[in-house]
Amino acid sequence: MKKILIISLLLISSPLFSGHHAKGEMSNAEIVKKAYATFGSGDIEGWKKLHADDLKFTIFGDLPQSGVHYGADAVIKNVFDVIAVHWPAFNLKNMNIDTVGDTVYVLNYMTAEGLDTYALHMFTLEDGKIKSFTAFDDTDSMRSSMIE
Repeated sequence: MKKILIISLLLISSPLFSGHHAKGEMSNAEIVKKAYATFGSGDIEGWKKLHADDLKFTIFGDLPQSGVHYGADAVIKNVFDVIAVHWPAFNLKNMNIDTVGDTVYVLNYMTAEGLDTYALHMFTLEDGKIKSFTAFDDTDSMRSSMIE
């Protein structure tokens, strides 16, 4: 019985089950937080390094940046550059971050000129890189605040 208890305690305290990682290795939530930080500061090269080469970036709705974009360069051109034009002073503030397996969910407070709403973003990570991103944004508020 003592052996079972000791083995159970060792398993529970292992990095696989506890959410802790080897020294210097970021958790999935930390990688996602860093992606928001690099995006917010305009560090495009830093942002690109956090994403897999075959990144799939999905934005629902009927907005200029909507669609499925593959690869970091396509996201920068078809999403980030478009957001800067249509929503000056665009900002995301992480309100809550939850991790379930390799998926990270982030509730964001989203603001820009004339925009004041919330968005839910879903990230899937693989081998320490963001493999996919899906935005569940308030497209109606975004559309009504969009600068043409």
